[in-house]
This record gives sequence, structure tokens and C-alpha cells, in this order.
Amino acid sequence: MENFMLDDTYLIGDYLLDAQHKAILSYMAKVYASLLAGKKENEVFEHVDELDAYCKLHFLDEEKMMDEMSFPELSDHKAQHVLFLTHLESFMGKFDQQNITRNVDEFLFLKRWFLEHIEEFDREYAGFNKRAK
Repeated sequence: MENFMLDDTYLIGDYLLDAQHKAILSYMAKVYASLLAGKKENEVFEHVDELDAYCKLHFLDEEKMMDEMSFPELSDHKAQHVLFLTHLESFMGKFDQQNITRNVDEFLFLKRWFLEHIEEFDREYAGFNKRAK
């Protein structure tokens, strides 16, 4: 069974954003569980829509914080957010009710991408913020 808990290695040191990262993984866990249960497309997509909406909220909060700290890589980071949302939309476009394994594999790609994003990109602005203070 896949783990959707955010362990300490992914914390960036900002209470709000760390809590949002945990919430995103919680939404991802709902999608994953519905995929494993073989739920119908509309039921899976209800969870995907919740995930999408929450990610958009999180990305706005994160981008606002980076803007306020004058983070020089803001435009690159925003592009990463757009890329994630594009991957999420692509997942919905590739959804195949008859192929649970493929759906799960596609979705686990999104989870890995999100965690790598935290490790690489979010740590970058967190480090910048610490150095600026």
C-alpha cells in the first residue's frame, strides 16, 4: 500500500505551506483509494477536482509568499506549478475505466512528481527565505 503521509524530510519550515503539502497528499490518498477500489470515472474525478482546487489554492499562497520575499526564481517556480496542473489534467484525459493498473501508475507518477517538487523547488525558496532573514 502506498504511503501518502508527509514525513519530516519534506518539511520546508513554513507552518502554512507544510500543512498545505500534507493536505494535498491527503487529497491524493483519496484519489488513490478510489482508483484501487475501481470506482467509476465520475467518483474518481470528484476527488481529482478537490485535489485540483486545493492545489490551485496552495500554489497561489506559495507564489504570494515567494513574491513577498522577492524570490528570484518565482517565474520558474510558477512554471512548475502549471506543469503539475497540466499533468493532473492529462491524468484525467488518459483515465481508462478498464485499466486500473495504468490509472494507478499514472497517478503515482503525480505523487512522485509532487514530492520531488517539494524536495527540489520548494526547498530552494525556503533556503532563500532563511538566508534573507
